[in-house]
Amino acid sequence: MTKALENRIYPVFLPHAGCPYRCVYCNQQAVTGQNDCTGAEDDLTALFLRQYSALTESARRSGISGEIAFYGGTFTLLEQPILRRVLDCAANGVEAGTFTGIRFSTRPDALPPDILGLLSGYPVRTVELGVQSLSDRVLEASARGYSANVVEAAGREVRRRGWRLGIQLMPGLPEDDYPTFLESISGLVGIRPDFARLYPTLVLQNTQLADRYRMGDYHPLSLDEAIEWCASAYDVLTREQIPVIRMGLHSDPELEKPGTVLGGPYHPAFGYLVKARSWRRKVDGLLAAAPLRLYSGKTLLLRVCERVRSELTGSGGENIAYWREKWGIERVKIACEKDRNADWIECSFE
Repeated sequence: MTKALENRIYPVFLPHAGCPYRCVYCNQQAVTGQNDCTGAEDDLTALFLRQYSALTESARRSGISGEIAFYGGTFTLLEQPILRRVLDCAANGVEAGTFTGIRFSTRPDALPPDILGLLSGYPVRTVELGVQSLSDRVLEASARGYSANVVEAAGREVRRRGWRLGIQLMPGLPEDDYPTFLESISGLVGIRPDFARLYPTLVLQNTQLADRYRMGDYHPLSLDEAIEWCASAYDVLTREQIPVIRMGLHSDPELEKPGTVLGGPYHPAFGYLVKARSWRRKVDGLLAAAPLRLYSGKTLLLRVCERVRSELTGSGGENIAYWREKWGIERVKIACEKDRNADWIECSFE
């Protein structure tokens, strides 16, 4: 029996498997480094078994169990024979104590009653919905093939079965803008997922979006715009106690190959940049609430939890330089305490 770790994920990637659509931004090979799984059932089974075997060995060797997760395609739209085979195998791993449960990502319109009934017979723990936006205009422009009310219905069905619900959004899709994105965040809060992921839209090679980008019909977010949008979302979701477990795609050699990302806000430490911007805005709010005469030309003392010091100061101390310039502060000192909540901060002047 292995030790359980709630947030450990053992991912199986089945790029584009089961997916009936090709959304304007989609290039799973660029994201996962694997070719699309659109071949024969035996080939797909073999790909799964290779990954499953390696993950099982990794879990046993580490002594840490976690959820066996399926990403990269539309898991619930796999042909039912292969879906049952994969679920049976994963369930055996759960029964053996190697894994704690089954987790998968799917489209919100890919949970029909017969599939929900099938899934209910397996140890499913977490369902992530690749929602991307809650704006019907943005969904249509991105060729998603469903509307926001379908997302809400899917969220209710996942909740009704006692599964943990995650929602993925992609700020910066065609027809998206800052107010529209904030409306999507408001809609996400209304659904009350257990967690969220934010993946700013990138222009990847061999996509419809790449063609539109080359023709000048699509303009991706700049890095700073994406940071601002996601910092706003992060602040709202954190306040609503909805954890944001990932912001930006994982750093990957495939993504960093020349010509893979043609445009958009790719950065290997995007989540860190968003959290640093969130701290900047939080301190700005504290300073704006006090009369300028209280701190102009003085030393600002910020007390925070030790583990967020780097996020507070920003990359290369850029937040400190920003506060000094904006508010006329002579110096900024950071005092850290270990046993504090990550969002705790105290602000004073010397």
